[in-house]
Amino acid sequence: MIRENIEGRRMKRTSEAAFETSIEAVLLADGYKQVDALEFDRERAIFPDEALAFIRATQGKVWDKLEALHGEHTGARVLESLCKWLDTYGALATLRHGFKCFGKTLRIAFFRPAHGLNPELEARYKANRLGLTRQLYFSPKSQKSLDVVLLVNGIPLVTLELKNPL
Repeated sequence: MIRENIEGRRMKRTSEAAFETSIEAVLLADGYKQVDALEFDRERAIFPDEALAFIRATQGKVWDKLEALHGEHTGARVLESLCKWLDTYGALATLRHGFKCFGKTLRIAFFRPAHGLNPELEARYKANRLGLTRQLYFSPKSQKSLDVVLLVNGIPLVTLELKNPL
């Protein structure tokens, strides 16, 4: 019985969860934000609240024009357009070039400007939302999960499946 308890404690110290916690601590200290796995839309494979919050915060004028057209359904229309664009062109192209929504171009990420001469571009770059989610159940058909997922403005980009070194 004592041996089992000692082995159990040793396994907890070297478990995947401890490795996840270490990675999480480093990234959170470097500006990432913890995003709850329950916010993930399994059908669309994005974090819709994160994506919409980023678009509203960085592209208010375009959002206002879309809202004048769609009213309370603006968020749903934007997410629909974003997901179609992601399915057609992929995450990298969408992050680089943005997507079209009813004739308006929306960006889902802003890259670091080549120089610091334009404060507006610098502010947009700093508005990117880097997120981290642990134990993300990704499939609508099963209960499989990923240990750690890194996201940019609601778009999952990096998945980590951690293993115990023992």
